[in-house]
Amino acid sequence: MQYEYNRGGDLNNKNISFVDYLVKWYQTFRKPNISEATRDKYLYSIRVAQNYFGTTPIADITTSMYQDFLNFYGKGDGTHANPPHAKATAEKINGHLKACVQNAINDGIITKDFTLNTQLVYDKSHTREHKYLSYNDSVKLISYIKTKLRSASTDNTIYFMILTALMTGMRISEIEGLSWDNVDLKNDTIRVEKTWNIKYKALAPTKNESSKRLIEINKDFSALLAKRKFEQNTEFQLAGQKNENNLVFNNHKNKLPDYGIINNVLDRTVKEAGIDTEINFHGLRHTHASILLYKGISIAYISHRLGHKNIDTTTRVYLHIIQELQSQEATKTADMLDTLLG
Repeated sequence: MQYEYNRGGDLNNKNISFVDYLVKWYQTFRKPNISEATRDKYLYSIRVAQNYFGTTPIADITTSMYQDFLNFYGKGDGTHANPPHAKATAEKINGHLKACVQNAINDGIITKDFTLNTQLVYDKSHTREHKYLSYNDSVKLISYIKTKLRSASTDNTIYFMILTALMTGMRISEIEGLSWDNVDLKNDTIRVEKTWNIKYKALAPTKNESSKRLIEINKDFSALLAKRKFEQNTEFQLAGQKNENNLVFNNHKNKLPDYGIINNVLDRTVKEAGIDTEINFHGLRHTHASILLYKGISIAYISHRLGHKNIDTTTRVYLHIIQELQSQEATKTADMLDTLLG
């Protein structure tokens, strides 16, 4: 895709098309500070806007026109080229375009925000709920995995990856990109500084600057990681190989496990542990966050630990849990006030 190279006009041109302004805004304000994976998402948003708005001047777009776009993208038009889209995808594109429009207002290109008072549209059948394990099920899964780790007959790389997600809330790309120089077994910390780009099979920057963080781990998990390091070193020495990029989760074949295989092992392990909930690997991140919320850990700390850009992101993603906890707190408050009245 060549938008970022051959498109984009003068940001001060009041006759500029929406798409040209979007491209120039992306080049100026977003591209320099984001990872390659995030760039792909912005370029996708540009392509979607181009397909719908074409050369329409940004100054000519009305709120009704923008709502028509949201309707068209979210629900689809019955063709293979524009299928229905899930909530997360619709939110992402809407977020990109809204930010661009705000910049156009600041630049004086337009005077009104045509994205204001519009409604996000999406296909609920394509929208996955955030699935996560309960605290008790998490304990069961961890206990079962620890028994598997005591078996010397199997490659335990994926089991360690599952444990890492449960104990840290790290993203799969962050776990895959984790190297031993970022694991401090003496001080029980993990420093997130890079990711693994599955498309290019290479190390890559984190999602954004907020994703770079220091995660505290407990001593038991630190001891398990020390076990992993010893076993991995032994495997490589016996094979006469060197651990490429010093990655924590390179397996005995000196490769990172395939994402599909990771989810298959997770699915099987969850069932073997006697847990009914279906969950994918990203759900382990949600599990970590939900447990912290239910245990009363502050939203600010959780946001930092997960590497979210701000607390608003954490609140939006885990709103259902926060609302549930608020309801519980309201009940406890009412009970407490009842005791005051005697």
